[in-house]
Amino acid sequence: GDIIDVKARDNGTTAADCEEVLKELRKCKSKTLVNIIGNHDLYNFRRDQLDILLNTKRNGDTWYSFKPLADSPLRVVVLDSYDVSTIEGSTEDNTKAAFTFLSKHNPNDITKFGGDWSAGLTGLDKRFMPYNGMMGARQLSWLRETLKAAVTAGESVVLLSHAPLCPGGCDPICLLWNYQEVLDIIKESGSVIALFAGHDHEGGYKLHEGVHHFTMPSPLLCKGDDMAFATVEVFQESMVVRGEGMEMPEELEISFV
Repeated sequence: GDIIDVKARDNGTTAADCEEVLKELRKCKSKTLVNIIGNHDLYNFRRDQLDILLNTKRNGDTWYSFKPLADSPLRVVVLDSYDVSTIEGSTEDNTKAAFTFLSKHNPNDITKFGGDWSAGLTGLDKRFMPYNGMMGARQLSWLRETLKAAVTAGESVVLLSHAPLCPGGCDPICLLWNYQEVLDIIKESGSVIALFAGHDHEGGYKLHEGVHHFTMPSPLLCKGDDMAFATVEVFQESMVVRGEGMEMPEELEISFV
């Protein structure tokens, strides 16, 4: 997520900046490129534009799953953490619902940039920011059923989400609004082994109830020869995550369930 920054919108360089990044990504030899919707993407583009540019939908939704390797038990599940969002939800109703929801949890004027949106908020309540979002009922129901099916098929699941959802694995101001609902679904299934998120530029990591929560640091914070990326090598019975830079673990082997 966040293929470009909100500054591109402010500078009037949205299209050019996006094309510059895509030009580099096209050099990648990977067969599949997964683009996840982030808040800065929504600052720069409408959702219909994002789908054309970044192929963010599968079968009509911005949440979907796939098996990257046919003979591996690994399943990747892509989530839309801005399904319900004040920037632009997945539907007009979800955008309206986001304003209603957030106004009940944040007493500040969330409609204007430049104000102190966190005034009066403490602890995990700091997550109720307009640059975060949440997963709606339909996506949560889909996730529950997808994870159940993974258990039946003997699959191990890796989740991809722009907004992180594990307290302690990121700054509270970057948490998914309804993170606990998703954590409950993950715990109930027992099939999830890891989640990769972004959003929190500093990055982070936490092992929570057997699930590895990786919050990828932002390249925006890199200086000089600094790095901010990770690679995942998949084997028959496990995968190995190797991180480069900031808060990333240097190497972790994660067994499939």
